[in-house]
This record gives sequence, C-alpha cells and structure tokens, in this order.
Amino acid sequence: MGTISAWTQKHAIAPWLSLLSRPRFLPICFGVFVATRMALILWVPIAEPFSDSGWYLNRALTLLADGSYSERGLPTAYWPVGYPAFLALVFKVAGPSWLAAQLANLVLAGASFWLLYAVARRFLQHELAGRGAVLLLTLYPNNAAYVPALLTEALYTFLLLAACYGLLSGRTWWHLLSAGVLFGLATLVKTQTILLIPVLAGLAFLDTWSISKAVRAAMSAAAVLGIALLVAAPWALRNYAVLGAAVLSTNGGTALLAGNNPSVVGDYWHDYSEDDPLFSEARFSAQDQVQADKRARTLAVGWIKDHPVQFLLLAPKKVFRLWAPDGEGEWMYQDTPFYQRHSTVFRLVRVFNQAFYGLAMVLFALSIWRLLTLRSAPTMYFGLGVVLVTTFTSVVFSGQSRYHFPAMPFIFAYVAWYLATCAQSPRDPPISVPDRL
Repeated sequence: MGTISAWTQKHAIAPWLSLLSRPRFLPICFGVFVATRMALILWVPIAEPFSDSGWYLNRALTLLADGSYSERGLPTAYWPVGYPAFLALVFKVAGPSWLAAQLANLVLAGASFWLLYAVARRFLQHELAGRGAVLLLTLYPNNAAYVPALLTEALYTFLLLAACYGLLSGRTWWHLLSAGVLFGLATLVKTQTILLIPVLAGLAFLDTWSISKAVRAAMSAAAVLGIALLVAAPWALRNYAVLGAAVLSTNGGTALLAGNNPSVVGDYWHDYSEDDPLFSEARFSAQDQVQADKRARTLAVGWIKDHPVQFLLLAPKKVFRLWAPDGEGEWMYQDTPFYQRHSTVFRLVRVFNQAFYGLAMVLFALSIWRLLTLRSAPTMYFGLGVVLVTTFTSVVFSGQSRYHFPAMPFIFAYVAWYLATCAQSPRDPPISVPDRL
C-alpha cells in the first residue's frame, strides 16, 4: 500500500498539486472558466426555448409586460416565481434579449466559481480543496452547457453557494440573517430548498458530535429556516390571494405523481404519460391548478400506500437515474442545424463528459469513505448534506440527472480534498481558513 501511495504521489497526484499551488492558478483558471462559457454563448447556437425554458421565458415576458405572473391570462404558481422574476429584471435593465439572459447566467456562473472556492476551503479546511474544486468545475462540460440555457440551474447554484458562504463565514446574527435571506430566495427558485436548510445549517453550526452542541446547532438552524420562510412568505400570500392556497408552487403533486404511478420507470420523461390512468384522473389544468395539484398528490400518496413494495423497489432505479447518467445539457443544443453539422464533436464531448463524471463519482465515494474512517468533524460533512438531500428528494419524487447539477460543486470539492490528502506535496500551501473568509 505504501508503494502505491508513493507512486501516485510521484506520477499522478503531486504534479496536480503543484499546478494548484501556483500563485497565478486561480486567475488563469477563472479566465478559462469564463472564456469557455462565453464561447458557447457566442458561437454555439442553442435550440429555441422549449419545455421548462420556454415556460420560464413566457412568464418573464408577462411579468415585464404587465406585472402579472400568469399563463394564458390566468394567474399561475406552477413553478415558483424566482427564475422568471430574475429574467424579467434582466430584461427590464437590458431589454428582452436572449443574449442578455445568457450573459446574466455567465455572471452568475462566474460568481459561483469564487463562491465554490471559498465554501470548499472553508468546510473542508483545506486550501487545495477549493482550488481543485474550481478546476474540476471549469473542466466539466455539463456545467458549461447550462450557461447559455434559460433554466434555473445557474441562478439556483449561485444562491445555494452564496447561502452556504453565509453559513460558513461566521456565527453572528448578521451571518444567520444573510444566509436565511439567500436560502429564502433560493426557495423561490426551487421549493425543495426548504429540506436543505435545516441540514446544512445544522452541520455548519455543529462543532462536535455531542448532544449539547447539536441542540445549539438545531436552534441556529431553526432561526435560518424561519428567516427563509419569511422571505418566501409574500409569494405564498400572493398565491393565497389569487389562487386560494398559500403555497409556493402548484406542481408538487404533479412531480410526486410523476415518480409514483403505474407507468413509473424511475425517470420523469418516461413516467409522464397522458394515457396513464392516474394522470388522466388528476385532470391537470391551468384554470384549476390548485385542485389539480391536490388531486395528483392524493392519487400519488394513495398509490404508494397501495403499492409499498413497488415504491421501495423503485428507489434504486430512481437513484440510478439521478446519479448514473450525466451530460444531459447536450439536449438543449440538439434541435439546431449547427448540432447536425457537428454531431460527432458533440457526441465525443458527451463521451468525455460521462467519463469525467464517472471518475469524479468514484473519487467522491472514496472521499466519503476517508471522511468516515478519519472520524471527521461535522462541518466536513457539509457538502454531503447537499448530496443526501438531493438523493432523498429524487427517491420520493423522480430521478433525473438534471437534478444533481447543484450538488456537483460540492462533489468536486470532496474529490479535490481527497486527491490533495492522498499525497501531500511539499509545495502544498498552508491551510489557512480565517474565521471570516
């Protein structure tokens, strides 16, 4: 074992550590990060907005035109207002331009680069964890593919990392308030953020594995959750006023039924079928969306109660669909003449992406094993909390590879930490993480 470690340090890991340790690494890496994503925006056409992206764009345009969040003239809350409101703000400043929205995503992605560096080095207590994480993110094709798309991923990842930065930067009420506000905004983009808040806040404030510390951490986590709910409350009140229900979205029942019905195969796109008897019974309608959401939820819960074994057997399939494939960002480019002319290049990038992703997941698994064997401090499991909550959500609802997008920065942080700790280099910069980053 010692021989293997020596070989990896000399021939594989040590050169990588040396690269990360160079003083100019971060600005050069950031330049490559921005340049590759800008190149996609400028020179690689993306398909016209459709499905989710078309829905977000249309809602943003109605917000910009008359201030209403509506679909075909009817008030809606099918998805939360966060991303359409962000797009509407961009369009208000720069005009209703697709390019303006893409450049806004690039700004968010660039900010996420630096936030990941700060967050990773903080919760893993290692300088090279942050540096390695941003390098892996830079090289990850699927992350770049999403920047030109009018989807929630860029905004949500930014808000999630910003909220995590607030949690990990200090313990004052200001830090609690800033983290709570950012988590609240993230909840208005993806409602499942509510499940993440107590887990991440609890780990961030848990100094040691003890009951007394856990109680204090739980109190702080409750405060952060309360602030986040207050931020999201006006949207719930709006929905109560126009729809008659104080909800954040009206697609929770749909998503639950998509992953739990007689046609289920573990993937939303295969699960959803207009011919499925349960979907037909739900009678989805924009005019009746609140009641339709309730019907869908009731049908899904009833199916789970009547088929508990099948529900449990679906869990591995959903986890597989969530974590095994990657590179779905390619889909957004396929319906263009440019893609047809360069389909071989796209497919080769997809193969590289899957190999890159697969290796990262193997190293991530090894990093978690190392964490467990070292009996690490609670804060070092911070990023694992994102992975576990993401997995739990998909097991209950449905598994799609797109759903693991916000968790990838944290996975890359663990991979970088694992490689850096496998073979410490003499050039490894000292671990220096101040109380306030």
